[in-house]
Amino acid sequence: MYLIKYVSEISGVSVRTLHHYDEIGLLSPQKKENGYRYYTEEDMTFLQMILFYKYLGFSLKTIKELLKKGDGEVLYHLKAQLKLMQKEKQKLLTLIETLEKTIESKERKVSMSTKEKFKGFSYQDNQKYKQAAIDLYGREVIEEAIQKQKGKEQELTNGFNRIFFAFSENKSNGLSATAQENIQLAEELYKHLCRYAFDCPMDVFSSIAYGYVQNKEFKNNLDQFGDGTAQYVCDAVQQYVKEQ
Repeated sequence: MYLIKYVSEISGVSVRTLHHYDEIGLLSPQKKENGYRYYTEEDMTFLQMILFYKYLGFSLKTIKELLKKGDGEVLYHLKAQLKLMQKEKQKLLTLIETLEKTIESKERKVSMSTKEKFKGFSYQDNQKYKQAAIDLYGREVIEEAIQKQKGKEQELTNGFNRIFFAFSENKSNGLSATAQENIQLAEELYKHLCRYAFDCPMDVFSSIAYGYVQNKEFKNNLDQFGDGTAQYVCDAVQQYVKEQ
């Protein structure tokens, strides 16, 4: 049996947060007559699972439902957590490798290609991207696009990455955003959206490009390819739309 202060110290979860978990029925330890909360080994296991789920992005409401499952279901979710974390581990190792190569290139003054600089990053890494898209274009449009993309997620992501890498490369080489090379890339982006998302009218495509700059989540996603990429792409798209 553990007192709340010790649980907080060993888990890194604040006493205030543990009180909140108790209040919402997520993790409710035994309470003695003296008013103290006592956590059992089982409670500690549940707290560990809560932390795993939180790390993986589950809401407290969802975690509460998951923890109601029987032992078999809990084991299933723990195994699923392990798979997700193994993917995170591989991604982190790739990013570490990229960072090491970047440091080495700076120290030795050896140039890296744009693709090498951004190996391990992905246009769709940010999980908030979907919600940002829903906020801008509506849930029905985005859900329809997701259904259209099923089974083609990697192909979709690879296409976006290729296009945005190319934009970033052109920017690094000093090309104007409205150069013909970028107008062609804007056309590729437009066709890619139409193929994997929805039949996109030109005015909507223009609005999407403005969203790349005006929406924080979209901008952060694109600027992974290099500072200013979001604005650069937006300018290229506006010129492409203007010429249509």
